Amino acid sequence: MTNRERILTAMRGDVPDRVPIWFWGVQPDGPPRDPTIQPVVDAYLEFGDIIHWCGAGPGIFYSASEALTVEGETRPSELADFDEQVTVYHTPAGDLTQIVYASRSGKPSYHKKYPIESEQDIERFLSVPYVPPRPDCSGFFGVDSRLGDTGIAMFSLGADPMYSLNRLTGSEVFARWSIERRDMLSEVIDVLLRRTLDWLEWVLAQQVGPLFGYVGPELCIPPLQSPTDFEEWVVRPNRVIHDAIHEAGGTVLVHSHGLMDQVLEGFVSMGADALHPVEPPPMGDVTLADAKRRVGADLCIVGNVQEDDIWRMPQDQFREMVADTVRVGMEGGGFILSPTSTPFSWPNITDRAQDNMLALLEVGLDVGRY
Repeated sequence: MTNRERILTAMRGDVPDRVPIWFWGVQPDGPPRDPTIQPVVDAYLEFGDIIHWCGAGPGIFYSASEALTVEGETRPSELADFDEQVTVYHTPAGDLTQIVYASRSGKPSYHKKYPIESEQDIERFLSVPYVPPRPDCSGFFGVDSRLGDTGIAMFSLGADPMYSLNRLTGSEVFARWSIERRDMLSEVIDVLLRRTLDWLEWVLAQQVGPLFGYVGPELCIPPLQSPTDFEEWVVRPNRVIHDAIHEAGGTVLVHSHGLMDQVLEGFVSMGADALHPVEPPPMGDVTLADAKRRVGADLCIVGNVQEDDIWRMPQDQFREMVADTVRVGMEGGGFILSPTSTPFSWPNITDRAQDNMLALLEVGLDVGRY
């Protein structure tokens, strides 16, 4: 099998010639990496199975209206090593302001202020006239063509409707409104669903695919939100999105960290084809064996090697753990070996992390053959 065929076969729940191996965020046209990381990148690009995220998203307002204008600035913050990145969205009903702490040394950023903090902010968000985005998708075809049989381009939907709202409110405001203003949350999520479907219809008409992916459900699962909230604001709208993709012959990967026990079957109900990363205990609460038993016939599991183990586990123990993971996951097909999070957002990695990433690739290639 080619790498492309192998990935799609596993994503669709069937048995490939071997277990595909995916390192999130590593692709041939990426920038040069730190010397501690580059050997891992080089080995993966030679022996792994490349899934390249790309796409042309609709923007956070899902509208191409010229009534929305955006201004931004970077200014010093009170925190060492962090600047404040300020973004002001000028809407017809007033301004929405976001402030993000951005590290100067490559560490993760985090929010100081979310754009939507009040019901008046919701009115401002909805005041932007809806002008359907019609993105140029040619870049997707260029990436997919350059990959050829070495991998596959995955068209990014960006986020589902719930996440599109949640990333503007933050989890605290979203949780409070899930009790006090459920009707308002449902109304806005349904607005974003309709806009998503309109945008997706355009995208599908450009014949992109067959692989699509997005992030987001992790913000609406326990303990942040209840299983009832997950059903209402994730399963219900995302099923409609997935149905549209499936009708066009597409396949969908969903990225969602967190505790899966109470919501795992929901990913099957919504029609997801593959789920990344299904974290093992103690970070998660479902073992790979249990996940395979419960949903393995209907859902490709992409994971299940915890990033912390890459950083800290002695290599002999790590190699044994990876081999066990592959043996459990590959049973019956529908499994892709992948770290739960690829540690390449940092400037460098330790010798142990480098050795373990290379070992993950080596063991997966050896043990994962059917």
